[in-house]
Amino acid sequence: MRNLLKLLFSPAGRIGRRDYAIGLIGLVVIFTVYGLIINALGGSMTGFFAVLAFPFVILQIIYSVYGKRLHDMGRTLWPVTGLLCAILGAMIVVMLAYDGADYLAAFSEYSSNGPLTEELRDKLNREFGPRQAQGVPVLQVVVTGLLVAFTLWLGVAKADEKTNQYGAPLSK
Repeated sequence: MRNLLKLLFSPAGRIGRRDYAIGLIGLVVIFTVYGLIINALGGSMTGFFAVLAFPFVILQIIYSVYGKRLHDMGRTLWPVTGLLCAILGAMIVVMLAYDGADYLAAFSEYSSNGPLTEELRDKLNREFGPRQAQGVPVLQVVVTGLLVAFTLWLGVAKADEKTNQYGAPLSK
C-alpha cells in the first residue's frame, strides 16, 4: 500500500513500464471513484470542498505517474505541463471557433445592465447553444487524442539505461 501511495502521490524517482501501467490504472480508478463521490455528495458543503480539491488531487497523480516515467527517460516534468497547456489551448481555440466569444459578448452586454433574467439567459442559450454544442465532440476528439498520444509515447519510450539526475536505472 505504501508503494502504491508513493507511486500515485510522489513525483520523485523513476518507474518502468509496468509501474507506469499500474499508475495509470490507479489514476483512472481514483478519477472514477472521486467523480462518483462528488456526484453522491451533491450540493453539500462537503461536496463543495471535494469538488474544490478534485483538480489538485488529479494533477498530483498525473504529475507523479507521468513525471516518474519521464524521469525514467531522463526528462523533466515540463512535457506534462506542455500537455496541460496544449489541452487548455485546444479548449480556448474550440470555444472561440464555436461562437464562445460572441456568446460572452452578448452575455456581458445584457449583464452590465443589471442581473440577467432567466428569460434573457434562455434567449442567449437558444441563440448560441446549438453552435456551441457542435464544438463539444471536436474538443473531445482533440483532448482524447492528446492524452492518448502522450500516454502511449510514455508507455513505449525507451528508458535511460544509465544513472541520470533522477536515480539509477531500474533493475530488469
